[in-house]
This record gives sequence, C-alpha cells and structure tokens, in this order.
Amino acid sequence: MRQFSILLVFVVAFGGAAVLYEQESRKVKGVLSQITDLQAKLGDMQAEINRLNAELEAVKLADRRRPNLNTIASRVLKNAPAEPSAPTSQPPSGTRSRGLVAGDVTTTGPAIRANKSESDDSEWARPTVDAEAYEVQSEADTPIADPYQ
Repeated sequence: MRQFSILLVFVVAFGGAAVLYEQESRKVKGVLSQITDLQAKLGDMQAEINRLNAELEAVKLADRRRPNLNTIASRVLKNAPAEPSAPTSQPPSGTRSRGLVAGDVTTTGPAIRANKSESDDSEWARPTVDAEAYEVQSEADTPIADPYQ
C-alpha cells in the first residue's frame, strides 16, 4: 500500500507537470507565431522604406538636374543684348513678329447649337488663318531656348 501511494504521488506529479508543460508550450507557440507575423510586417515596412528612399533619391536627382530660377535668370541676363532695345513702336530690325490675327481677338462660337438648320458656312466654321500662312509665320519666329537642355 505504501508503494501504491508513492506511485500515485509520482503519477499526479508527472501529470501535473505534463499539463503545465502543455500550457507553457502553447504560450510559446503563440509568442513564436506573433514574432513571425511581426517579422513579416517588418519586412513589408522595410521594402516600403526602400521604395520611398529610391523615390526620394530620384526626386533629388531630378531637382539637381532642373535649373532653379536663379540660374534661369542669370542665363537670360547673359543672353540679353548689352545695348538698349529699339522703341516699341518700331519692330526691331532683323526680327519678324507675328501680326495680330482675327483668332486672337474673336471669341469662339457656341459649342452647342440650338438649331441644326444653321449652315456650316458661317464664319465660325472656317479657320481664321490659313494653315500655310500660319506655318510661314511660325517658321519665321526664332526658336526659344529650352532651359532644361
């Protein structure tokens, strides 16, 4: 009988230890799964940070390539003629300016017409300047310097 009680104490002790071990192992498994989830989130955040850093570097590089207002103004001042310009009533010699075109001062026609019976021969259906004349005028103008080149 004495051995039975000792055996019973061992069984209860080992059973209790097994139950406590199972509870603790479940806690450890829960903590490990939380750590795994946090590591995955950390990896996602690190990838986002790397993407944003690359974008920031690209913007900084573009800003370095783009001239600021001071450099544009200094270029304009360097390219400006040293002698005073001619009076505004006389066009400068050697340059041909585009004259005032009817399209510059007239308003556009109505976008939606109330009556479809209006003929398409109205003044709004015709172009204000012939394409050939406009091409000649635009070719005569001097090209504008591109500050980004």
